[in-house]
Amino acid sequence: MIEKVLERINFLLKRANFETLSLDSFSTKKNKFCFDILVKRQDLIFTIKVFPNIDNLNQDILRDMKSLSLLLKSKPLLIGIRNRYQKLEDNTIYIREDLPFITVNTLENILNNNYPYILAKRGGGITFLNGDLVKELRIKHNISRQELADKIGVTKRTICSYETENMRPSEKIAQKILEIFGDNSIFKQINVLEWNFKLNRDIMITSEESELSPFEAHIYEVIKDIGISSYWYKKGPLPFKCSIYSENLESKERNDFYPLFSGIFDEKKSINELNIKCLKVFNSLFNKQALFIINNDIKIPDSEKDKIPIVKIKELEKIDDEDQFIEFIQESK
Repeated sequence: MIEKVLERINFLLKRANFETLSLDSFSTKKNKFCFDILVKRQDLIFTIKVFPNIDNLNQDILRDMKSLSLLLKSKPLLIGIRNRYQKLEDNTIYIREDLPFITVNTLENILNNNYPYILAKRGGGITFLNGDLVKELRIKHNISRQELADKIGVTKRTICSYETENMRPSEKIAQKILEIFGDNSIFKQINVLEWNFKLNRDIMITSEESELSPFEAHIYEVIKDIGISSYWYKKGPLPFKCSIYSENLESKERNDFYPLFSGIFDEKKSINELNIKCLKVFNSLFNKQALFIINNDIKIPDSEKDKIPIVKIKELEKIDDEDQFIEFIQESK
């Protein structure tokens, strides 16, 4: 089911002139990454993930997805299929973990400029009304606030709050208001593609070293000693294992260089040409830099040396500070 949903999403986005990248063609592991499709159109970047059940969310995947969005300056676009009780309804935005989930049909409607107006949270849904229009229609129909309140079973103060948009009515109350005025324009539609995400930098706290392999833990310490930061993806989404970034995420000069997405190879592995190809495509789409950090004993094939900087750990151990690190990576290219 998920594969068919992803195929449809990919089709809809390409039809809307978005560039898309799926990693499924580079891996046999399906739906194990913190994203299913990466999407770009001009300055807009989205990381898309499909969730079979929005009431059974993998917290590691959500955390990785939020971190990737923070580093890419992208927005997570979350597609849900059902909750624990039933299939999700179209033209409704479901809120879980402070994130919006929509159906693929809702996405298609949004791409066609038809936006949902119902926000469904646990405990019930609320409807976004155009308060000014509700007031205008009430006056046009010569109905006082008290009269409207009596008709729909709320207080006069509640009607005032609806009109000033300090309060949102339930779906049931909104339907009663619609029946009185007969104008669908009273609903204020929501473009989830313009959702204002508030991603806290606290999510960038890296995994505990105990969760890393000995070689990864050593890289983590070397990067930390240089004076830069790293975020390690728990689900290990190909083609990168970690993101390297500056402590000063707001520095424009630094952000022109960061983040770096890095693959990791130790003595038990060999450099995989498919990983390099995938990472190269990823970087090309998002105009980001990449590298592979490898164990000292791994031999680098000549055919791979000119594709992406491949750095042995002993070379990183010689670097003293961030400026030297930036210079080293730029020269490695």
